[in-house]
Amino acid sequence: MAALQTAFAMRASSSSISFKSNVAAAPVVQQATLRAAPRCAPLVVENRVRIRFTRMGRKKLPFYRIVAVDSKVRRDGAPLEYLGYYDPIKKNANLNAPAIKKWLSVGAEPSDTVASLLKKAMVIDP
Repeated sequence: MAALQTAFAMRASSSSISFKSNVAAAPVVQQATLRAAPRCAPLVVENRVRIRFTRMGRKKLPFYRIVAVDSKVRRDGAPLEYLGYYDPIKKNANLNAPAIKKWLSVGAEPSDTVASLLKKAMVIDP
């Protein structure tokens, strides 16, 4: 019985010693890693506004709305503003020219297809 008590006491004392030594060593390691960390330039995220089509209509009968949307948003995602529509079957387009010019002056980039449509409608220079 005495041997068990001494063995238990040795285990308890050895684990508490290692625990104390781990706790005491932890702040030194953290300070060393903080000093060794290199300074990095701040992360710059560029979100551009695009003027592009969003598809509407049904199967085999497309109908497109022209929208101003963040460039990272999917094709049919939530737009910032509706700028008009284009019906490729009837070749009919309705454009909100002042709003399109406002977005272009702010720095929005039209997609290739929308740019050609805007050139045909003489909203932008060819």
